[in-house]
Amino acid sequence: MAERGVLVNAIAPGPIDTPMVAGLTADWKAAKQAELPLGRFGRPEEVAPTAVLLASDPGGNLYVGQTLGPNSGDVMP
Repeated sequence: MAERGVLVNAIAPGPIDTPMVAGLTADWKAAKQAELPLGRFGRPEEVAPTAVLLASDPGGNLYVGQTLGPNSGDVMP
């Protein structure tokens, strides 16, 4: 679909400090933060520039079929 201007990209963030994470236990949050190379959860304002990049012209025009993962270094086993 790229030739029609449909680039089909995704943002798949790791743990971000949002109300969804706020509902998790303090033990889970502490354990997860200890696993992260940055040692902290991301903030929504740190993910927003990724969306702006993908939506921008010309900046986002080169991204086709990509998943960008702002994730504090989190990896899934």
